[in-house]
Amino acid sequence: GPGPSPDLMLLLLGWTREPPCPSCSAAPLAPSLERAVLLELAKQQILRGLRLPAPPPPRAPPPPEALAVALRRLRSHPEPRDHATGASSASSRPACGTTLTFALSSPGGRRAQLLQARLWLYLRPAGPPRPGPPLRVFLRGPSGRTLLAERRPGAPGWHGLPLRVGRLGAAPGGWRLELELDCGGAHRPRAPRPLRLDTAGGRRPFLVSRAGPGVRGAAGAGGRSRRRVPACAPDSDLCCRRHRFVDFRELGWGGWILQPEGYTMNYCAGQCPLHLAGSPGLAASFHAALLSLLKANRAPAPAAQSCCVPTARRPLSLLYLDPSGSVVKADVPDMVVEACGCS
Repeated sequence: GPGPSPDLMLLLLGWTREPPCPSCSAAPLAPSLERAVLLELAKQQILRGLRLPAPPPPRAPPPPEALAVALRRLRSHPEPRDHATGASSASSRPACGTTLTFALSSPGGRRAQLLQARLWLYLRPAGPPRPGPPLRVFLRGPSGRTLLAERRPGAPGWHGLPLRVGRLGAAPGGWRLELELDCGGAHRPRAPRPLRLDTAGGRRPFLVSRAGPGVRGAAGAGGRSRRRVPACAPDSDLCCRRHRFVDFRELGWGGWILQPEGYTMNYCAGQCPLHLAGSPGLAASFHAALLSLLKANRAPAPAAQSCCVPTARRPLSLLYLDPSGSVVKADVPDMVVEACGCS
């Protein structure tokens, strides 16, 4: 993943020159410096969780009305028929025989699965509706074509076709989908059909998908229990959960992260007296992230004893535009700290 910026490293190195706290070997930062460190860590965490080397290039998102319908479909079960009204006029081409390519990133590591996907097309019959074979969506691959969806479009407008993504399996590097639109019947491949597909502007095709870990696992599962401590009280210097809200616009990411507008980046910090100490565990925390950055740059870090670390975490759900312009819904694991304790 992307490394820390030189400015961040200067902040961290300056922090290590302060006298460390008795238990967590890290002195408090000044508020302005703490904010800069938190924003840099938020960037690295999210990009690493989405397996992106850098933020995607700026793109115009799909039209709001189509995106709103797509989001409703993601939160509910697929329905036999669904379409939404379209936006402004755009260039079009015959739908039959068109191939659309989408490159989807794979958040969550090698066990990530594509859990749900829906292809959105703005379709217009070229003439009066008439009975005919359905529009089929095939996945093209080395071993041939695989049928993922079919639909008989009726009224012109947005049509969402749920794809049978269970056939795709896990992909550590992401998925490259070459989707071929076919209007042929069972005995008449590529039979002509008066159907137009808008391909540009606010009516260009887009894919809305949801990805997540294929095997569910809780952080710290199987480890020994640690005593939980509450959120921080004012002026407390003991181990507790601290709250900082990160606005994606402040990161310059408001253009590619569609939802939410930001998130609460909780982290664990504070002293761990002996009576709060517990058994050691996995410390994927603010403190551990800082120590990792220091070690990666060969900066001296004091030996830690009993440290304030997360005891419970949950994923962060993001809706974003990936590098190919596809709309992706991903659950980035272990992003939000729910509780803290002393190791």
